[in-house]
Amino acid sequence: MKITTKNFIHKGLVFLLIFISHSMYAQDVKIDSKKMYNNSLNISIGPGGILMFYLPASIYYERMFQGKLFGPKISSITDVGFGLETHWGGGGSFYMGRYGILTGNGKHHLEAKVGAVYFTDLGLNPSFALGYRSQKPQSHFIFRTGVGWPEALYVSWGFSF
Repeated sequence: MKITTKNFIHKGLVFLLIFISHSMYAQDVKIDSKKMYNNSLNISIGPGGILMFYLPASIYYERMFQGKLFGPKISSITDVGFGLETHWGGGGSFYMGRYGILTGNGKHHLEAKVGAVYFTDLGLNPSFALGYRSQKPQSHFIFRTGVGWPEALYVSWGFSF
């Protein structure tokens, strides 16, 4: 078999194309390895309330929709929950429902939520939360802190599944 320059170039190009396509596939990031569990139960408390005049505590269920609406680095989240609060005029219970976003796909996240809260003693009010979340992909534990309503200044712990 005689190797000609033309034959050598063709074999070289075929080898180069196979090598490049294999190398490009090796650089592909697996999105699934960055996914977090979609469901969680969270407990939130306002450890200082607002100058000790308003002290909330709540428990809520949260559902995350990863990469569905805003792309792979921003997830949409929704939560529904129940809480108790005590304040200068007495206290009562509340029910809330919110929708928001969670940024990032590593351990550190910014979260923002808006929705409504129904206080048994105050009626229907807007609800919001803006805070930091620490949650590793494929980890069951969640830590949150931030500011919001009805949570005030809050600290929260959760379990994802």
